[in-house]
Amino acid sequence: MIYINAAFTQQHAPAELPAAVRAALGKPLRRASALTQLALLGALASLPAERRSLPTALLWQSTRGPRLETRAMLDEVCAGAGEPMPFEFLATQPALAAAQIQPFLPGLQSAMHFPLDTEGVAHWSLLLGLASNWLKEGRYAQVLCAHLDSSPGGAEGHWLALGAEPLENRQIGLHIGEVTCNDHLPDTPDFPNHLANWLQQASSSRLMLLSPGTPQLTVEFARL
Repeated sequence: MIYINAAFTQQHAPAELPAAVRAALGKPLRRASALTQLALLGALASLPAERRSLPTALLWQSTRGPRLETRAMLDEVCAGAGEPMPFEFLATQPALAAAQIQPFLPGLQSAMHFPLDTEGVAHWSLLLGLASNWLKEGRYAQVLCAHLDSSPGGAEGHWLALGAEPLENRQIGLHIGEVTCNDHLPDTPDFPNHLANWLQQASSSRLMLLSPGTPQLTVEFARL
C-alpha cells in the first residue's frame, strides 16, 4: 500500500518569495529562480525535519516553466548592453533546481521535471504512477509530487507527498488500476487542493482521479 502523507497548496506574491525563503531557512537563497524558491518552500513544508534525510525523489510538472527567466535572458541577449550572467542562464534550466534544494533536503537523490503544454491540464496520474512504482520497488522512502508555476501575478504550488509508510496524522491509501468509473475528478493542476478538501469532509470514503493521458488507468484514493 502507498500512502498520501501530505496534500496542500501554496500561494505567494512574487515579491514575497525571498522573504518566505529567508523565514524558512534563516538566510536568503541567492540567485534562485521563483520556481526554485517555490520548490524549496513546498518540499520543506511537505516533510517534517526528521524525514528530510530519508531517501527522497522529487517529481514536478509545470505549465509555464521558467518562462519569466527565459524571457529576461533573451531580452538581455537581444537588447542588453552585454552578455547575460551565468546565473541568468542557469535560472532557465528547471532541472537544476534540485541542486539548490538538496543542501536543505539532504535525502534528495533524484529529481525530474515534466513540462506541460496545455493550460489548466495536468498529469498527476503520471507522477503518482511513477512515484508508486518507485516506492513499491524500495528505491526511495518517500516521493514528493508537485505542480509549480510562476507568473507576474503570483507563484503557486500544489503538492502531494507519498510514502511507503503512513504518518500518524494521515490515513489515505493510493491504488492505481484499471477501474471503470463515472464519478471522478479531472486531472488539473490544483488536484491536491481538491484532495485536501475531500479529506476534511465526511461524505465518501473513496476518491477517483482520471487523466486523459492514461484513460485506461484510474488513481483511487481511500480513507483507511
